[in-house]
Amino acid sequence: MKTDIDNTFIRYGRLHITKQKAYGTDSFHAPPASKGFYAMPIRFQELFLIGSIEKTQPDVLNIPKKYQDTNNNSDIDYDAKYQDYRKRIKSIIHKFIVKNDEFIWHHLDVKRNLVVNEHNDWVKTTVYDWKVALAKESLKLRTNSMSHNKNLQEVNKKSGFYSKDHFEVFFDYKVC
Repeated sequence: MKTDIDNTFIRYGRLHITKQKAYGTDSFHAPPASKGFYAMPIRFQELFLIGSIEKTQPDVLNIPKKYQDTNNNSDIDYDAKYQDYRKRIKSIIHKFIVKNDEFIWHHLDVKRNLVVNEHNDWVKTTVYDWKVALAKESLKLRTNSMSHNKNLQEVNKKSGFYSKDHFEVFFDYKVC
């Protein structure tokens, strides 16, 4: 049986349940549960979020001290630093697949009767119900992009020109 691509997620960093320090705050991206981890659908990953790994998971990348304080070190080989950083990022990529009947926290709109739990801007539904909402949101964003652009070939086929950071998801259980 072939797996639907929207059942595949990607996580940069550790793939285990972690206590969430920001739990209880009202920020849009604050975690919806006290323990768990963030991920992105592989088709809709927002790569700019990777740039904050050094702050959010400083122990995961183990950046050498010689690269940490670039303001006071003029002897840094920036090509070597970039290559080292790329190698470290590649080593912490985790792809995983979840089943349609498992649960997922997300920011997408779903019918109220499908919501199992909610916290701030997050709702928890089955993966299947999230996938239905994902398809609708993708179509909506692409349609909005087309209405602002005459050349439809330039519109991103997944979600238009819009940021996809609201496609982030949260898992409060072990996935593998």
